Amino acid sequence: MFQKIKIRLTLICSCSTTLLVLIIVLCCLKVSEDNMYGQEKALFLLRANSISSDLNTENPISIHWYTKNMGSSNILWLELNGEPSSLSSVVIKDEKLSAVSELKDYMKRKNTLPESETSSMGIRQRMFYWTQTAHQNRRFLVMDAQVSMGTQEAEYLYLYSLENLYSRIRQQRIRFFAIWFFSMVVLSAFSYFFASLVLKPVVENDKKQRHFVAASSHELRSPLAVFKTGLSILKTEPDTEKTGRIFTLIDGEISRMERLIGDLLYLAKAEQASVNYRFQMVSLRKILNLVYEKYLPLAKERGISLSLSDADADCICDPQRIEQVIIILLDNALSYTPAGGSVHLSLFCSRNRCCIQVADTGNGIADADKKKIFDRFYRSSSSRSSKEHFGLGLSIAAEICKSHKAKILVSDTKGGGSTFTIMLRAPKKFPVWHFGTLKK
Repeated sequence: MFQKIKIRLTLICSCSTTLLVLIIVLCCLKVSEDNMYGQEKALFLLRANSISSDLNTENPISIHWYTKNMGSSNILWLELNGEPSSLSSVVIKDEKLSAVSELKDYMKRKNTLPESETSSMGIRQRMFYWTQTAHQNRRFLVMDAQVSMGTQEAEYLYLYSLENLYSRIRQQRIRFFAIWFFSMVVLSAFSYFFASLVLKPVVENDKKQRHFVAASSHELRSPLAVFKTGLSILKTEPDTEKTGRIFTLIDGEISRMERLIGDLLYLAKAEQASVNYRFQMVSLRKILNLVYEKYLPLAKERGISLSLSDADADCICDPQRIEQVIIILLDNALSYTPAGGSVHLSLFCSRNRCCIQVADTGNGIADADKKKIFDRFYRSSSSRSSKEHFGLGLSIAAEICKSHKAKILVSDTKGGGSTFTIMLRAPKKFPVWHFGTLKK
């Protein structure tokens, strides 16, 4: 399914971007061609005006001047008093003479040519674009001018060839479209990479969701199996001696299901941002002491040394939720620390952070698991056999810290074990360092 979506996204992205690049290329090409044509037209006008000026001032006209102004690809046809100039008959070859003849026929047929413009020197001239159809559609800029040469009236046709211009335009178009084709290949590859990058969190979220459904189904299936087995025994043997034990098992499984459903509901509300938080200025020292006193008997019962070092620290937070995070971390620490080990609670402030730490001397967490322990239903290999934990506690703790714009970090305890640190934002007036007394 995701592969098809990736292909579709790639096609949509690559087509839209290549079309956009094509539009940009065409616009740049149009501007460049207009500039090239404008430069060529300016050069043509410069040469035509130079011819008109020379005819107006020079007398007689030499063959050197004539060949220099005509060039190899251009044509200069000169008439004096309505008769072809001898220079025109000598210099211009038959192929160019046929172009002049075709141009004159064209000028006779067309009555919509631009009107002549008269300069201050009495020179009348008009310019237009013409294509020679009889010879491979050669294109010219044409200047038709009449110039006074003292006692003579000179009229000339100056045909400026545009073949070099269109040859350069063709080469430029090939280069531009080669660039566009190369960019299309690059953009297609980028679109595929971009689609993969966009879909990566979706794919990961889908995997997490599948794992979430499978894990929650497994966790709910176990108590249901206990219910089914216990009820089956009670139906067949209602007065059995195992009745009390069966009820105890069912009651325990019901409690587990209640905790599991409560955790799932909290995570669902957290995702929808519908959890109500009551932020207020609270004393973290009071919260930590309350949790410490609550879990001290349990730690003694399990043969674990529980200690506390606190300090005066005030913070704006939801006290019930922060207490819930501390309880989750402390419960995990007591569950996975063997008898004879120790768990230490501490509270201190550094710069603009209030830090709560829960350090234990248990088995510790592997580096590969540290990035995954906050995922839902994830439990490290050392704790998979424990039925007291569903693998949701740290996920809930991470969600609460996220809602408080706080950080929760895990590191190794010196000498073995794990240390979880909650970093909450402290008021701006908080001192740099605060250390308190040790309770044990």
